[in-house]
Amino acid sequence: MNNKITKRNKWLIGLSLVIGHLTFSAALTSCSDYLDLMPMNEVVLENYWTQKSDVESVLGSCYESLSSGDCVTRMGLWGEVRSENLKLRGNDVTLEVQHLVKENILPTNTYCNWTVFYQAINRCNTVCYYAPKVKDIDPNYGESQMKANIAEAVFIRSLCYFHLIRTFRDVPYSTEPSIDDSQEYRIPATKFDVVLDSLIASLEAVKDDAPLYYAKPDPEGLRYNSNEIYNTGRVTRAAIYSLLADLYLWKGDWQKVCDCADFVINFKKDHYDLLTKRHIEDDIYLYDNTFPLIRDKKDNNNGYAYNDIFGEGNSFESIFELTYDKNYDKSGSDEKYCNQYLKNFYHNLKDNRQGNLSLMTELYGELPDNDSKLYSKNDNRPYEFINKQGDSYSIRKYIARSSSFDRTKSNWQSSLSPNRRSDNYANWIVYRLTDVMLMKAEALVQMGDSEWDNAYNLVLAVSNRAAGVFSMNNTLIKKNTDYTTLDDREQLVLDERHRELIFEGKRWYDLLRQARRSGSSEKLADAVTEKQDANRGGIKIKMMDTNYLYLPYFRNELKVNPYLKQNPAYNFGGEDEFNKN
Repeated sequence: MNNKITKRNKWLIGLSLVIGHLTFSAALTSCSDYLDLMPMNEVVLENYWTQKSDVESVLGSCYESLSSGDCVTRMGLWGEVRSENLKLRGNDVTLEVQHLVKENILPTNTYCNWTVFYQAINRCNTVCYYAPKVKDIDPNYGESQMKANIAEAVFIRSLCYFHLIRTFRDVPYSTEPSIDDSQEYRIPATKFDVVLDSLIASLEAVKDDAPLYYAKPDPEGLRYNSNEIYNTGRVTRAAIYSLLADLYLWKGDWQKVCDCADFVINFKKDHYDLLTKRHIEDDIYLYDNTFPLIRDKKDNNNGYAYNDIFGEGNSFESIFELTYDKNYDKSGSDEKYCNQYLKNFYHNLKDNRQGNLSLMTELYGELPDNDSKLYSKNDNRPYEFINKQGDSYSIRKYIARSSSFDRTKSNWQSSLSPNRRSDNYANWIVYRLTDVMLMKAEALVQMGDSEWDNAYNLVLAVSNRAAGVFSMNNTLIKKNTDYTTLDDREQLVLDERHRELIFEGKRWYDLLRQARRSGSSEKLADAVTEKQDANRGGIKIKMMDTNYLYLPYFRNELKVNPYLKQNPAYNFGGEDEFNKN
């Protein structure tokens, strides 16, 4: 676990606080150039950590690590590429990505390298360690601001560890910064459940320290989301509660999931109430008289929710997203600080190429004439999220700035051509409202018959918005009384999460969580092996071993950390002995 820090250029940090959120600044040096893997005791500490701007600068670097190309690419690939959503488009992609898609995963695959996450974790640990010391020195750095900054750092650290344990299961875990050479950071892996419990405890301790808003909505504003960029590009209290709901979902503490989700839902309802003076009834609707969601249809035009959430970004429904802004990327035409994951793997509209990843054709099927395996023909989402050109399919989600169409016209499909982005600066959403709603639905299903109607109504609200109407004729969703078994109810919520959150780095983790809860990977294996063109039976056999559902430790980590023991599913010919050679 290489996660030590140096002083390069007196800790110049490649972020600036711009209009209330953190975004890239080309006037400063890049991530790899100013925070490398060296002992922090080389920094002249008496010249640093003396004022609040020092804390803010290093906190900025935590956000920058999270937004970096290496990090967002892993968040995307780890959460999607092994699921049934994605296939390869030819072989014009690295062998390592091909091996991930084809389930031929080796410990030498660089996408098993977790360094960027531990860099972010160590920066967060450093903020948590030094912020109280700065408060004692700088009279302008108050208690509430210090606690808010620590809450931000704890959230980012917890999000990084959460990705790590869902991807590798047991990982080295530390909340102490590497600040001098006397500390030993070659440590054994900590068990999944122990890390999970620790993340929950650390977030519970700070959950109410982050602000509700960085900029409170202005009732007189011209547009309901005019200030959202302030509140979704940085960690707010709602973001912390969303992550807690997710963590409790993996722990199986169903009431805690509901409590945290209710905080977020009620926060958004209060947010909605603040905006009612602006006469936004045409923009946001209370589905099931409870859940404020952006309408996808106004008059006869569909696509409004897509345009706000994925096209423009930082929408009313957003809770936390990584924000990319070309206006603050002065690196030149190489788009150094753009969203590298979307640029390299989805349908790159700037270069008008299909992207390296395609999708299972069954997800789209014979729409709009007939329902597909996943979507009802009356659902707007497949037309907004998926690009169909003849028999070719590619990912439209995120990479289209807008997707407007009028389904009342007989030739409405002709209006499906997206308004193409001219760049690759789409944001990456970590949490949004419908995600949290469906977390709650999943927990309510586990709480038994008495909560089923509430769970069903959450699913129906998300589904109805997707049709652009208030009562969707969705032949894939039956009446609530038709779902009589736990398995049927679980599948309904899992399917709706699939429909709503497809291509957002969620699907593999949803399948994995279901497999962990049931104690069997059979359903997961059945779902994801359908995309395989060869060795389908052999891959399914491998996936019946739950160890194989996690990635191997990168071989270089075994070499530098003798306490790590390779995942037994990948211990090819004595992999554990590699670090002794």
